[in-house]
This record gives sequence, structure tokens and C-alpha cells, in this order.
Amino acid sequence: MSYEETIEWLFSLENMGIKLGLERMREVLTALGNPERSFRCVHIAGTNGKGSVCAMLDSIFRETGLITGLYTSPHLVDFCERIKVQGEMIKREEVAELVKVVRETIERPDFPKGRRLTFFEVTTAVAFLYFRKKGVQMAVLEVGMGGRLDATNVVNPDCTVITRISLEHTHFLGDTLAKIAYEKAGIIKEGVTVITAEEDETALRVIDAIARDRSAPLLVAGRDIDFKLIGKGWEGIEVKLGSLDKTVKVPLIGGFQASNVAMACECAIEALSKVGRIDEIAIVKGLSKVQWPGRIEVASWSPRVIFDVSHTPDGAKVVADELKELHKGGWVLVIGVLNDKDLEGICKTFGSLATKAVATSPRTKRAYPADTVARELLNYCDEVTIESDVGAAIERALMIREPEQAVLVTGSLYVVGEAKEWLEKQRQK
Repeated sequence: MSYEETIEWLFSLENMGIKLGLERMREVLTALGNPERSFRCVHIAGTNGKGSVCAMLDSIFRETGLITGLYTSPHLVDFCERIKVQGEMIKREEVAELVKVVRETIERPDFPKGRRLTFFEVTTAVAFLYFRKKGVQMAVLEVGMGGRLDATNVVNPDCTVITRISLEHTHFLGDTLAKIAYEKAGIIKEGVTVITAEEDETALRVIDAIARDRSAPLLVAGRDIDFKLIGKGWEGIEVKLGSLDKTVKVPLIGGFQASNVAMACECAIEALSKVGRIDEIAIVKGLSKVQWPGRIEVASWSPRVIFDVSHTPDGAKVVADELKELHKGGWVLVIGVLNDKDLEGICKTFGSLATKAVATSPRTKRAYPADTVARELLNYCDEVTIESDVGAAIERALMIREPEQAVLVTGSLYVVGEAKEWLEKQRQK
């Protein structure tokens, strides 16, 4: 199959929907020779910040000289973003080659019938095969959904991290923070240190109970892990880390990233101690070089345009609060939201930031129509217009903004992905 045919087949598996469970994954990995056993790893779950923590850890591990793999999801623009080795995306021809291996395996007569894999399961198997092929020594694995029954939860990590938790995917994970915490804490392994920044007492009690049951040391940022935000601005943040007794500069915008930095540092120390590579200079250097697109990302300085993938009310609140501090001239909002998200909560939070808004809808059947988003925004913004195309919505926002106003493009990873495609086309003109 060509790469295009491969991607078409992969995305056709989305029609199966989400099927949580580990049995199918274990069967296919056994048939593939258990590639997940060929590398060490750390495993990251949570709702807000897990991608940032993954990016920090990947950068740190590379600075120590380890061959690193990074598996995250979903992607912004290109499927290949999901799977990286040494900071480089998997090549398209390698995607086609490894998907073929997995597809041929699951279509063999001796493979258990009725065990059709989902899109995420096949993609995870491809990542593991690629990491084995490339000789990865330390992989950073981001949970797709939940944790307990997620396809990535077949590994034996050196450390696990659970970032802050919010209500999300409630049809699958439960409708309370306690239920969602139970699913996230499913990645905790016997005797393996777990690190979290969770502040909700109910959720933290659930995590603590599971950690105790599995004799897993639990470290909580701000309680067991000492850190302090020293400074923040458009250039990034500065954090004092008690574990290193050093102050680090991290080029990610937002004071809320400080706890993510603390967790990444502690996780790195724990994992590196098991391979005899604790290197404080490498940790500081890795944090200073981290990049993670789509998280308060400055797409343009003049006019000021920000891309952010926040898609929960809690995530929206920390971003909105940060942007109010960073830019006092007011905001114009470009927003699209998926139909399994809290439309009212997201619009209410971001609507408090902006006086003008442009409602849009990314190119996915999972998105709310732009007019539905617009009706919700009218409860919070003075002026709301509709542009179904994301690129056209950004152009409209740039037209209607006042000279001192900045533009925020947000609400969904899909929206930011299409915004980045639009931006690249503008740069090529």
C-alpha cells in the first residue's frame, strides 16, 4: 500500500469507534514478537498537561544521550507527528511498511477471529514496532484515553505520571472525577513510582488508594516535590526546582506549566536512576530546549495570534487567566468545539476573555456546527460571527479586531491543526 492508501485504511478503522480493553492489544503484540519489551519507558496519563510533560521528558532523555522514542496523540497536521525517534517524525514510507506488517498479522488465519483492532491499537502497535526497529532505549508514552484499558497500558514502565484530571470522555471513563481518576490510575504498576500534580482531594484519594494497593510510591507536586514559579512571560517560564536545587528556564508559555516541569523533572530523575544516567545538567538543558506546538503557541507576533488546543473548561480557564495577564489589549476569539466536549463550559470560559468571537467548525464529523457554537457564544460575547472554514474564521477575526486586540484560535486540537495548515499556506504566498 502507498502511504495515502495506508492512512485511508487506518482511518477507516475509526468507524469501529472506541473499544477499550487490553486483550486485543496483547494478542497482536505477542504475534509481533512483543516489541514493547525491547525498550524502557515512562507512561503518562491525565487530562491537562500530559502532552507537555511528554515533550519535556523526551527532550531531557535526548540530552542524556539516550535514543528516545515519543508516542503522543492525536496529531495536529500530519499523522507522522504521533511517532518520533530522536525528535524526528517517522517517515511516511515507514508508516506504510509497519502498518502493512500489523495488518497482515491481524488478517492471518491463525489470528483470533472477531479481534479487529481499532485505529489507536494499530497505531500503538506501529509505534512499538518502530521503536524496536530504531533501537530506542527510552520511550515516552502518552495514554490515548483514560489509562486502565488504554492500548498503551501493556508496558512495564520505569515511572508513571498522572497530570491534572478534568471531566472528559465521560461516556467511557465515568461522570465524576473519582471515576475518571480510577481509570487514569489504572496505569500504576506494582512497585513503580507514580507522580501527580492532582489537587482535587477526591481524585487524589483514589490515586493514593490504588498506589498503596500496588505498593507504588506516590509523589505529589507541591507536597512531596518542591517547586516554585519564579517568573513568566511571552518568552516562557522560570521555575525553581527543589529536586535539583536549580532554577530552570522553560520556553513554554503559562505559569500553569510549572507543575508540569516539576513532574517531568522528578520522573526523569526516577527513570534515569534505573539506567545509571542521572545528569542534572542534561535535565536543565533538556527543559530549556523543549518545544510543544499548539499550547499557547505564538503563531504571529504582529498582529498577535495565539493557537491553543484547550478543549475542557478547566484547561480553558488556566489559558484564559494566563492570556488576560499577558495581553491587556483585549482578545478576539476563533473557536470550534467537538460534539463530545462541554460546549457551554468552554464557551463560557473563553467568552469571558473576548468581546468579539468567530464561531467555526473543523473538518470532522465529530465537530459541532459553527452556528451551534455561535448560539452558545452569544451568551458571553458582544459580537459573534460565523465562518465554517477555520482559515476563513481567522481571516475574519483579523479583519474585525481593534488595533490593540490579539486573536486566540482555540477549542479543539482539530481547529489548531487546520489553523496551522492555513498559516503555512499564508507563509508560502
